[in-house]
Formats: sequence, C-alpha cells, structure tokens
Amino acid sequence: MAVPAILGASLVRQDREAGGESHPPVAYVSSCEASTQRLSAACSFRATPPLPAHPEPIERKQHVVSSSRPRRRLAAAAATLSLLAVAACSGNAGQEDTGAQVAKKDRSGGTLNIGLSADPGGVDAAVVNQVWRTVARSLADSLVFYNPDTKKVEPWLATSWTVSDDARKYSFKLRDDVTFHDGTALTAKVVKANLESLNRPGIHSSAKTIVQGISKIRTPSEHEITVEFAEPNAAFLVSLSRAYGGIVSEKTARLPVEKRQNWLDGSGPFSLEEYVPNQRIVLKKREDYTWAPKYFDHAGPAYLDQVVYKIIPEDSVRNGAVIGGDELQFVYWVNAKYLPQFQSAGLTISKTLNPATGTELPVNTSSKFLKDVRVRQALQTGTDRDQFVKIDSGGIDEPATGPLSKDNPHYSDQSALLKYDPERAASLLKQAGWTRTGKDGIRVNASGERLSLRVPADDAGWQVLQDQWKKLGIELVLDPPLPAEANEKLLSGEYDLAYWYASSPDPDVLRANYGKSTGSNRSFIADDDKTGRKLDRLLQEQNQTIDLTERQKLVDQASRILVEQAYEIPVSNDIDVWAYSPRLHDIKPVGLDQYLINAWLAKK
Repeated sequence: MAVPAILGASLVRQDREAGGESHPPVAYVSSCEASTQRLSAACSFRATPPLPAHPEPIERKQHVVSSSRPRRRLAAAAATLSLLAVAACSGNAGQEDTGAQVAKKDRSGGTLNIGLSADPGGVDAAVVNQVWRTVARSLADSLVFYNPDTKKVEPWLATSWTVSDDARKYSFKLRDDVTFHDGTALTAKVVKANLESLNRPGIHSSAKTIVQGISKIRTPSEHEITVEFAEPNAAFLVSLSRAYGGIVSEKTARLPVEKRQNWLDGSGPFSLEEYVPNQRIVLKKREDYTWAPKYFDHAGPAYLDQVVYKIIPEDSVRNGAVIGGDELQFVYWVNAKYLPQFQSAGLTISKTLNPATGTELPVNTSSKFLKDVRVRQALQTGTDRDQFVKIDSGGIDEPATGPLSKDNPHYSDQSALLKYDPERAASLLKQAGWTRTGKDGIRVNASGERLSLRVPADDAGWQVLQDQWKKLGIELVLDPPLPAEANEKLLSGEYDLAYWYASSPDPDVLRANYGKSTGSNRSFIADDDKTGRKLDRLLQEQNQTIDLTERQKLVDQASRILVEQAYEIPVSNDIDVWAYSPRLHDIKPVGLDQYLINAWLAKK
C-alpha cells in the first residue's frame, strides 16, 4: 500500500495508506482460515540509500483527521492477473520455520524497524485514526481483549465483569498490579477519567461511540467501576476491546486533545520514547510489563528491546530497505504489484480479512436525485464489484456480499441483492424518469437536468466506479475536499455519496454509521422515510439485545434494508497484506490491531 490520505480522501488503495479505517494483516482469508507459509527464494537488490538526518522532536499542531483505509494502486491489468497466484500462495497465521525451535529465553533483544509511507498524524488512537493499526496497541492496553479465534471477550486490565440482563449496567473488577509508563497505578478513578475524556470535541468518532449513551459512572472501590447506560448497549464490551478505547494514565486522559496526539502514557508493553513527526516514532520495552492477555501465552515483558517506525514515503526506498533487512524488517499494506518482488526475496507474506465492514459508500438520501430509491438501487445493481477488486487490489480483496465482513460474528449474506445487473440498473433509471441521454452520454430528466453526482474523492477506485456508472448514463464528479476539511465535509451532507470504513468486529458498526436516533446517520435518512424509521429501529434494537440468535435476526433484517433500499453501497471487503523479514517471528494481528508482545528477531 502507499501513503495514507484522509479518511475521506480515497476509496482506492493508493500506494499505502489512505483513509477510512485501513488495510488488514494476518488471519482470516475467504474461509477465515489462517495458514501462513514462508516464501523463500533469492534475489539481488541494490543498496538502499540512508534515511535523511532526523530533526529534533517538535510540537505538532492539532491534526485530527479520520483517514480512510490504505489502498493499493496497480500498474496494469496484466500485472493484476499474475498477482493472483502470488496472493494465493501467501498465508497468515505464523511462520513455519525453525523459529519455533528457539527457546523463549533466547528470543529477547533487538530493534524492530517498521516502515510507514506517511506519518500517522499522532500516537493516540482515541484522537487519530489509523494509528490503532500500528503504534497505539503497543502503548495502551484495554479493559478487555477480543479473542479472534473464539470471537469472545476475555479479561485484560479488567479481571472480571458482570452485565445486567438488560445490558444497561456493566460492573468491572480491575487488576491491582498495573502501572502506566509514568509510574502511576491503574485505578477505577483512572478508568472513569478515561471514559469521560472520550466524550469531547477532537476525539475520533469511533472512540466517541464507546461512551455514547452513558448515564452514570460509579467507582465503589479503588479497583471496581460500574458503567450505566440510559439504553441497553450490547456492543459495549467489544467496543472497549479496541485500541481507540485503550486506557491511558489520568494525566494523559485530561490532556488537551492536541497534546494527546503527540504523547501518551499508557500501560502497554512499550512506552513512547520519541515522536518526531514525519521522521520516526520510537518505542521502548517496559521491563515490568506482566499483564498481557492469556491469548498470547506470554507472562513477562516483550522480547524486543525497541521498535522504531520510520516514515519513508518512497515505495522503492521502503521496499529496498525491507528486502535488505537491515534498515527495515517489516512493511504494512503492501501494494499488490510488489508481491512478486517480495516473494522472490524470501519475505514472509501475511494476510488478514477486516472483521467489520470494508469499503462502503453511504448514500445521501437527502440529495436531490438520490431521494428516489430507484436511482439508488440502480447504483447498487450497476456496480461490478468483481471488476472493482481486481483493479483496486489486484484481486486480493473480496467483493462485498453484504454490509458486514464474512469475519464479523454477525455476518449477513446479502449477495443476492448485490449481483451486477446493468440492464436492471438501466430499467430502474428509466422508471425514475431518466429516459433521455445527452450527447455526452449522461442521462437527462424531463426538466433537462443531468444525472450528475458529486463525491469527496479522486483516486483509482472511484475512477473505476466513475467508468462503470458512466455506462449507465450517470456522471460521477470526483471532488475531494482539502484534507483538513475532510472529516467535517463527509458528515455535512454536501456530497451525493461518501465513503467510510469500519474495523470493529461487532454488528453495531452499522448503527454507529447509519443509525438515526443514535448513530451518525451517514445516509441522511429523513424523518418521513418510513423504511428508514424501520431501519433505525432495527439498528437500535440489535444493540439492546443480548441473545445472540435474536440479535442475528435483527442484524439480518437491517442488513437487507441497507442493501435493498441502497442506503449504502457495500463495495469490497479488504484484506491487509504485510511483508516482513524471515528473521521476524510471531508478529500477531488481532482483527486489524497489531500486537508486538510476542514478536522477536532471530539472530543474524
């Protein structure tokens, strides 16, 4: 992948990161089974130029953005086809090599160098999107841990908890041996300060969702905390497991948002040693860390002494560095066209399916032309998702089959409503009054208005849709806002379609995005929209339902309405691709979060 843009700035994979929530690591591909195999072969490469001299750390001004996920741009269709075989033979669960024979006591030491194509904009996942995929998870732990294998929530900073039958009251008991990087202790008062800090301007929307609806927080003892909601909240535990819900020291929690972007004291296995914007982020191992989740089977501190994230915008330099293995040992969001090069160099390739949604396009139903459901449905059925993923990701991603990813525990298959049918799309447009076509090929209604839609991005993925929809007689105007304005404009309603991307492994991401009474209402559903009101009711009820079977029924109904009424257009389910040195072992993703507690480097 390439350089991260802002969450509203790209739909396609530009050579690295780009907006919304991002591209995945190692774990579930298609059937959600994991099987990583190391690719080995030899290849010569030229020496990598040294990185530029690093300036002294500086204070950054506030830069709160929500970037869309990383994207991969392909060079040519011919290259695309050749990459499919490469992707098929890469895996994602662990390295099948001699690493397992190295005793744990002999794995300690060393510095892991990770290449990033752009500065993430900060280090606190509650403030800056994307950083939860990289730095944040090593700095801050969460109250609970989401096990990707069992898809259940397990203890972490909280040793146990109870949930009321109506999912309104959550009571937690905390560990009494946890400290933050600044030496202060984890207490119920600190957790309370954390939750309260998430409900203020500048905090990322995903983090704000965690505390939405809290009516009261009580701390009956030093290590007990109770959170009460005005309405039931079945998604609370899973939300707490995310990196943007990571617990930081009380001092950090109370910092102004712009300062939290640049520094934080968490309780994670690494502490922040240095952050030089646009150059590097340096993490140092905590020798006293002993509270990793049981999932990792790791009782003590991390193996690595240090982790350095190096900002290297040029693909050729970054690629050469990871192939060389000295300057870098790991790169994220690999552009599909580079896979053959990495394969021949013997790098380990890993993949992970996003457990939430993937690339989705919220449709503005208040838009002049998109108020008509038939026009929205024409876009839905006139989208060739197979072609999209081939061009957007070299065929690595999967065409969307519903609003939720196949790895979401409440996945709902709506593929029958997402079949590509341009003839039906054309028929729907004619029924909606778009019967004439102008000289430029764009449909015109009886009033002489052209069927022109405006979107907040301009990249390869949107260009694919622009070409597909033009064949239907629909003009797609690619008009990205300035990066600093992206977040605000995505929610302003001034665009006909937008885009979004979620990563939380819970169906409540649908309510968070499309709920009207609570949620972002990204489709701008009107008060007099009868079907929209039904959708909102279903989305609210699923988050108030503890019984998994009943909750699934509600999610199924809501998913069908979202697709059938085209309140959103699911496009693809993305798969993150990592490439790293065969010396690096046991680097582990959970969902899309990266965990380094078990990572270690073999001696040269």
